Amino acid sequence: MYIGRIVAIGCSGEIPFAGYRVSSRSFPNRIAEIKDDVVLIVPKDIADLLQNPYISYNCIKIVGDVAVASNGSHTDPIAEKIQLGYPPRDALALGLLTMDYEKDSYNTPRIAGVVDVSADKGYLGIIKSDGLTVREFKLKKDDAQFVATYEQTDFKPLRVKGATAGEIARSMYGLDFEHPVCTAAAVWDGEFKMGVYNG
Repeated sequence: MYIGRIVAIGCSGEIPFAGYRVSSRSFPNRIAEIKDDVVLIVPKDIADLLQNPYISYNCIKIVGDVAVASNGSHTDPIAEKIQLGYPPRDALALGLLTMDYEKDSYNTPRIAGVVDVSADKGYLGIIKSDGLTVREFKLKKDDAQFVATYEQTDFKPLRVKGATAGEIARSMYGLDFEHPVCTAAAVWDGEFKMGVYNG
């Protein structure tokens, strides 16, 4: 099944994480790169940006003990609102509502997740052409949730394995959904550490 981009939040074992996976049929030539406190999704050929402006963005951003993951340019405004002191749930809802779904030929939803280790909570959100949904989850051992841009647009349980960001990124790449391209994860180990996997 092809479900497009995936955002996941929760715990692998007792380790809180936020994860992201690019699955793509149209633009598979992309990679995830770590730069400072963000993970960027970038095309291997910069000319691809002329065909679709939505294919390059920060997919994970760290703000202290909070990690934000998303499938587009809304990562930054959500993180900025958290940095300004907004509660993560409100920052997530406002960021999605402000940016709205992507105005491409598929009306692709924007999806995002936030992991707040100080509150022991995670949040998932999605904005589609017909509405906005944001939900809070308690961070619990071996419990994670995900949302995707197509087919799996309701929040669903997910099992990923790994003790490091790189291991979780690789586990997300191996999920049984079609057309994986690259993945990224941030895990809490006294601070958020990031890892990527480029297939």
